[in-house]
Amino acid sequence: MPSLIDPLVLRVPAELEITALTPRRALIIGSCLSEALALRMKSLPEPCESDLFLQGTPLPEQPPQPVEAYDFQLVQLGLRFALPDSAFARLGQMDVEGHERLFDLALANMRRAFAEVMRWNQKFGILTFVIPYLVPMANAVGRLLPRYDLRNPVYFVEKLNEAMAREMAAYKNAYWFDLNEIHSFYGRRFVQEDVYSALNHGSFISDFDYEFDQNRLEPSLKATEIYEEKGGDLFGAAWRELVAMLRSVRQQDAVKLVAVDLDDTLWRGIAGETDNDAMPTTEGWPKGLWEALLFLKRRGILLAIISKAEESVTRAAWERIVGRNLKLEDFAAWRINWNPKPQSLAEIMAEVNVLPGNVLYVDDSPVERAAIKAAFPEVRVLGGTPLTWRRLLLWAAETQRAEVTAESAQRTEMVQAQIQREQQRQAMTRDEFLASLKLHMKLFTISDVSHPRFSRALELINKTNQFNTTGKRWTLEEAASAFAAGSVFHVFELADIYTDYGLVGVLITTGNRIGQFVMSCRVLGLGAEVAAVAEVVGWLRRQAEQDVFADMEETPRNLPCRHVYAGLGFSAAPGGWVLANANIPAVPAHIQFVQDEA
Repeated sequence: MPSLIDPLVLRVPAELEITALTPRRALIIGSCLSEALALRMKSLPEPCESDLFLQGTPLPEQPPQPVEAYDFQLVQLGLRFALPDSAFARLGQMDVEGHERLFDLALANMRRAFAEVMRWNQKFGILTFVIPYLVPMANAVGRLLPRYDLRNPVYFVEKLNEAMAREMAAYKNAYWFDLNEIHSFYGRRFVQEDVYSALNHGSFISDFDYEFDQNRLEPSLKATEIYEEKGGDLFGAAWRELVAMLRSVRQQDAVKLVAVDLDDTLWRGIAGETDNDAMPTTEGWPKGLWEALLFLKRRGILLAIISKAEESVTRAAWERIVGRNLKLEDFAAWRINWNPKPQSLAEIMAEVNVLPGNVLYVDDSPVERAAIKAAFPEVRVLGGTPLTWRRLLLWAAETQRAEVTAESAQRTEMVQAQIQREQQRQAMTRDEFLASLKLHMKLFTISDVSHPRFSRALELINKTNQFNTTGKRWTLEEAASAFAAGSVFHVFELADIYTDYGLVGVLITTGNRIGQFVMSCRVLGLGAEVAAVAEVVGWLRRQAEQDVFADMEETPRNLPCRHVYAGLGFSAAPGGWVLANANIPAVPAHIQFVQDEA
């Protein structure tokens, strides 16, 4: 009999992980609950050290270690600091206004405390995970009383957490680490102490106070002898969730394209051999898979179809089988033919500019999956029981995103426009084609992480492999430090008659040096790289009349950009390229350039 999925890894599938991630040091600011977390982190098989600051203790101006030494900061406010002991219990049930006043007091206390514990995030931009107040397991006033009412302590704490989440939204590089959701998923009863402790203590089941009850007439049992305690297991699950969030923030092993087969993969049965009315039901996992694919598209992940079938037959069956649940146009590209599937995948990867290491292929046939792996060993494949697919697609860290930008949300439409553009290219000379696009470019300078385009710029830098002159990945903390030292991100947006590509390039300058140039391969070959370098060189020359240096570091994947500077008049120099003071590259005539410092 097949083994069940381990419940402690259920929320964080590991099947798509390629490279390990082991946090080594964290900052922790919080209550006694944070002390317990710090101890458990230190006792991990691969320990994560921490510098712990208890809430209420004034924070020094900066952390004990350089900010770069920390993988993340964990912030957890104690409910007792917001809600005084017995304050809730002492109110009368009819005192509605009293509960509202108490909530306003707790809210004000929470806001003051939150501003203090987020000080290092605000000052240094350190990646921060915020733990909400632990929500009580039950309404202490009574199970028959109103649920969504401030007189219910469960709802009271939930509303405080909503307010805390709104406070967090004002900070950069801060994310909600929902310990309540994790506890609910695995069982609050195994870990939360409010079955015997005050609701505002908000900690875990433990025997810390057992020693004080040994002189009773009837000796007391330990809490762990009465209540089934699985704090260690639940911490393990919570730690997996935290590491998964860190993987997603860093976009480690990120999936950018999910390609699926059709028959017995996207739906049950074989469309070409079964009358449409006789096809098996689409209830259950098929509709769950369709919905999952749409959520992936919403995150900015591209979808594709690779199927051995007649496209005309498939199109005729699509409406009857899938209906409006999932449209063919939701897929950025498809190959529905009788060609070998590795060939189809190669064509699609070239068409959408995605590398094999960022592809996940789903197919019910082990033979086809083996063929794909033989041709592209870096492609991850998924098959077997379809009941596992939705969970893996939606919950794996590698398909998660820390933020969905406007460009990400429109990625499918942009790629479809790119494919249409390439088809048009084949019918014209290069000059005619470029002129027909009516390209418009805008340049923006970013010198602070609060800039509205910074998030997209950071996303682009950290997910681009091919047109990336150094391959460097950036954290928000590193960017904040670089801005403080005088670095500037020059970002550009591009649009043509087919689509608005959004923010597609970043040049990072410090002094007279272009330290890194990153550009989406979706616009490669349009002259955008020439126009961008020309404008940035002009900007640098306006700051100081001197030679301009450009760093270049070869990586296994950045072949497309290695000669970008050579074609713009730069000369080879140690570590990169140099452009003499007298030279400024020209903006291509087919690009209308508007510089915008906003």
